[in-house]
Amino acid sequence: MPRMRIARLALLLTSVSLAACAQQRPAATATAAPLLIESRGVTMPLQDAVRKIAFRPFVPAAQLAAVAVIPPLGGEDTRDHRGIAMEYVSNGSELLLSQWPRQGFAIAVGGADLNRTTCSPVPFMAGGLMWTTRAAVVMTLQPDGKLAPQRVATEARRLIAGGACR
Repeated sequence: MPRMRIARLALLLTSVSLAACAQQRPAATATAAPLLIESRGVTMPLQDAVRKIAFRPFVPAAQLAAVAVIPPLGGEDTRDHRGIAMEYVSNGSELLLSQWPRQGFAIAVGGADLNRTTCSPVPFMAGGLMWTTRAAVVMTLQPDGKLAPQRVATEARRLIAGGACR
């Protein structure tokens, strides 16, 4: 009998040890999806990006996740033509605000002449809004992920009220 008790005890200790080891294994970490901004341009610190463009961008009063210099709307890829994009978090939602100098282009979306109607966001793609500013900057706002169009429109109004149409 003592041998059987020892064998049972050894088996029990082994089971407990294995269970403890299984519980101590690190959990698999989920990799975060890449930010939308990473497909738009070259990411860099805000100060560096501002030096690579020729206009003073609007910076949203929110937590910036990333900043990138983005290709121009048209023309050569020069400091005078390049744009800037800022991915940020507002009320728990990730959004991408892109800005370019208008460069004298006629900006029209769905029959709306954005050169004449500054500071009036219009849909330019599913979930995204576009407007021009009094300072001849073209801006787009789009969600990074799924977000109700009303939420994007509310955010655009918040940005404009905060100075995104100077």
